[in-house]
Amino acid sequence: MNILRPLSLAVAFAAASLSTPLTAQPPAAPSRVAVDALAAPATLSDPILSPDGTHIAARLTNQDKEWIAVWDLRAPPDTAPRTLEQGDFDVRWLRWAGPHRLLLGIQVKQRIYANDVTVSRTISLETTTWRATPLQTGHGIIGDDVIFVDPAGAYALISAQPTATDYPDVLRLDLTTGAATVVQRRITGIWNWFADSAGVVRAGVDYSDTRIRIFYRASAGADLRRIDSRRYTEDGSVIDMIRFFADADQGVVVTNAATGRFAVYGYNFATDTRGDAIFEHPRVDVTSVIMGQNDAIDGVRYEDDRSRIHWLNPALQRIQGIIDRALPNKVNLMLNRSRDGNRILIWSSAADDPGTYYVYDRAARRIETFASPYPQLAGRSFATVRPISFRARDGTEVPGYLTLPPGRAGRDLPLVLMPHGGPFSRDSWEFTPWVQFLASRGYAVLQVNFRGSTGYGRAYVERGFGQWGSGMIDDLEDGVDWLAGQNIIDARRVCVMGASYGGYVALWAPIRRPDRYRCAISFAGISDLRALLLYDNRQFAAPRYSREWRRRVQGEERTDLAAISPLRQAERVRVPVLIAHGTRDRTVPVAQSRNLVRALTRPGTPMESVFYPEAGHGFTRPQDSADFLRRVEVFLARHNPAAAPPPESPPPAPAAASQ
Repeated sequence: MNILRPLSLAVAFAAASLSTPLTAQPPAAPSRVAVDALAAPATLSDPILSPDGTHIAARLTNQDKEWIAVWDLRAPPDTAPRTLEQGDFDVRWLRWAGPHRLLLGIQVKQRIYANDVTVSRTISLETTTWRATPLQTGHGIIGDDVIFVDPAGAYALISAQPTATDYPDVLRLDLTTGAATVVQRRITGIWNWFADSAGVVRAGVDYSDTRIRIFYRASAGADLRRIDSRRYTEDGSVIDMIRFFADADQGVVVTNAATGRFAVYGYNFATDTRGDAIFEHPRVDVTSVIMGQNDAIDGVRYEDDRSRIHWLNPALQRIQGIIDRALPNKVNLMLNRSRDGNRILIWSSAADDPGTYYVYDRAARRIETFASPYPQLAGRSFATVRPISFRARDGTEVPGYLTLPPGRAGRDLPLVLMPHGGPFSRDSWEFTPWVQFLASRGYAVLQVNFRGSTGYGRAYVERGFGQWGSGMIDDLEDGVDWLAGQNIIDARRVCVMGASYGGYVALWAPIRRPDRYRCAISFAGISDLRALLLYDNRQFAAPRYSREWRRRVQGEERTDLAAISPLRQAERVRVPVLIAHGTRDRTVPVAQSRNLVRALTRPGTPMESVFYPEAGHGFTRPQDSADFLRRVEVFLARHNPAAAPPPESPPPAPAAASQ
């Protein structure tokens, strides 16, 4: 993999708007990309810059294997990274702990009370020797809620449960030995603990009885005292983050208590007073706060129709301007910085651009290419993805994204409705191979952030409680009707395709309304809601928006899950269905699809199925992904054909070597 190629900073300063209106004028036709190129999964994900700015760690995918990789930025270009193959677990996140150690949050299966459940653990990984130390000494289910990491990498504080049903203690874990010391005993009701920049546990938040109560200490050694929290009413509000200013009772909180949308507020913990908003958005949630030196707030992340950063630090705002002028018409995010602020890791992408990671060296005034997660797609052009919104049948404003097939007039198009997974997540303005594949084959693609989708405030999430099989799908179908009303799509030529919860929709929506769909494609779809609730209840929860358990499953407990489970209603399947699943899936067990296939194996049922022995809740082997997309292509051509697209073009010729 090539790294560190210089990029000129000479740029044009004027950039065209990315938000173009819907139009019947056909866009220019890019060449049709081969299945194998679009099927290859991202080769690199989650890169992070080391605190001293000399290394980058990331996850690599190569064929059917996954690796942790570390690059030395001081080495000559094209120097291979040091790699370590992952074990039989899923890596959820990476984090540096000092310049030569990584923390890995992993997910594994564990047998608890005669059931297989997924649990989270943390591993300490020394990057010069690849010595791995599980951080679970003597404390059962350790979890992966890291609340503080020593800058030198000697220890970390982790909020951990001794059993699945206990409230968490805070442990100080030696990152070399894994030895654990309890520094904060559990308190009934407190699920979330927060530490300051010196590693002192300063606050815990209790959500019992749907009311926020903060427990606070002013300094190390002081007793925790309960703050009355009169400002937080019994509405299920959440404090998502607390940060403390050095040696003071002042700090900031990220909460949705004031407006229902997460925003950043000043806070005086001595007087239990929430101050004015430091930053809030009128329509969407704050995603996170970027803290700088001396506990100052450098910036705030949020996402409306695309990911953005609002900088409060003027120096970083100027750097953002430099980057945006060097990489115009892209979303350019500063992911992280070295401790001295000189090196910055940048992610630059768009919904029609697979994206590239860059390293910006401020002292050298140079931006250098680090890597692309999709090198096989470099130099290609793709379909434009447009943010849209429409009104649902009850008047709710529903956002989403529309992709039109290049080179075709935007009228009477065949449509693939693609609901996102979760369901308590969201679609974003980002490059999505499945979307681009379908668009290149002549289909319009509609992605809808239906009620329950995250990022738009608590009220929007709560509209999705108990609406798995009803209101969420109503929003999706209202989006189809909106497009049909503008004659952009042909309402008689609609198929639905999705994965995970989206796979559930692909199964359930045609059972509800078989007259609306020509066909359905489900990957890792959920067919038995009650069985999934017992296996892993997190898919029924929006944890950022509700810490209290009863609100997290609100609606689902009152719903007859059998009545909206495709497995329990299999005799009602009438449209052709393609079912696919990875047998190593730890999120949605493969039994969810196997049982449905057995139930549908009867004369006259138009069903096809395929199971991938090496796949999990997604594909890691490109040959599996390519096989699935080819099956999708044939399935759609049979049941919802589009006009013939242009022939596949060969890959771009390699650049001539310099003499």
